[in-house]
Amino acid sequence: MGTDNLVFLEILEWFDQTGQEIVQRIPGHGSAEIKYGAQMIVRENQAGVFFYNGKAIHVFGPGRHTLKTGNIPILNKILAIPWGLSSPLRAESYFINLKTFPDLKWGTRDPVAFKDSELGLVRLRAFGMFNIRVIQPLLFINSLIGTVSRFTTADIEAYLAKVIVSRLNDYMGDNLDTILNLPGKYEAWAEGLKENLIDEFAHFGLSLTDLFITSITPPQEVQKLMD
Repeated sequence: MGTDNLVFLEILEWFDQTGQEIVQRIPGHGSAEIKYGAQMIVRENQAGVFFYNGKAIHVFGPGRHTLKTGNIPILNKILAIPWGLSSPLRAESYFINLKTFPDLKWGTRDPVAFKDSELGLVRLRAFGMFNIRVIQPLLFINSLIGTVSRFTTADIEAYLAKVIVSRLNDYMGDNLDTILNLPGKYEAWAEGLKENLIDEFAHFGLSLTDLFITSITPPQEVQKLMD
């Protein structure tokens, strides 16, 4: 890439105006020429990750940070010479929103087959909500983000919903004999299902802070029998 196509940066910062963005890459594509002594401004509930040659070099917490070799010692080893010359460094950065993202939706796209001890094979639909928060920024970037420039809750909601539904199937098989005993179990089930999912979400650098089951509904004829 020639220098005519590069962006020259002295200030690295990001503010999410939508409330739904989890990650923002700067620049959006390729690399930028980041000047020696450039400022990275990381707001509360954010983490800033500095990348060089596709590798994460340093994670910054909230505050104003000056990008110098004194602050990022590993740069001396990576570049072989100190980054103290007048020429800028070609690199990129990611800003990660660490707040809790609430009211994400999960649900069965198609009815789930459940073997009921009283009623035989019953097809159920289930729906609910969940809240997430990024707790390991580097792991989250490396496992889910790749090189995309912007990542929102809409980009991850459907995938995590499928994870929840798949574990719900297993949970029901282990904890329910007949849906005639289902009423009143939502709260306890939500807590138990959340515990089963904590490690799975942690593999992506995420915390599943809350999980709710709003409904589990059988076919209409079975519902009439339950009523």
